[in-house]
Amino acid sequence: MIPFDDDSKLSVYVPSPKPAKLVAKIDRAEEIDRVLKSLGADRYDLLLPETHTLASILHPDEQIIGIVYGKYRIQNNPQSGRGALVATSNRVLLIDKKPLFEKIDEMTYQVISGVTYSKVSIAGTVTLHSRVGDIAIRTLNHKCARSFLEAIEARVLKNT
Repeated sequence: MIPFDDDSKLSVYVPSPKPAKLVAKIDRAEEIDRVLKSLGADRYDLLLPETHTLASILHPDEQIIGIVYGKYRIQNNPQSGRGALVATSNRVLLIDKKPLFEKIDEMTYQVISGVTYSKVSIAGTVTLHSRVGDIAIRTLNHKCARSFLEAIEARVLKNT
């Protein structure tokens, strides 16, 4: 035991508790990561900015039921980009996030007419068909593509 003088002080760092809002956001992000892993997302997919954006754009009662990452192209639109198509319990989102740029398109299941998946060699293409136009996304993650395909098919059949 070390003797202390009356003049000496012992200081101990006591971390302050995190604000409840920050803790809820961290918990939501961890929950999203767990769901994405179960849908087939790999470590690279979890590091993408589109994945980090999900926690802030999903509604509190909304669940992710399918996701596919890759290079997308929208029918009759010369622009393309790298992003994610996300099927949730309420809607489908196209998310493209870059530094200083964010594009989030949303559509309901009522406008979706179907989904196709084709695989050539190591790359696959998921095409989401809708009344608004088709969105084709090329991906290398076939497990995510299949989970997205199954989620869309189930929701479209449920709405018919």
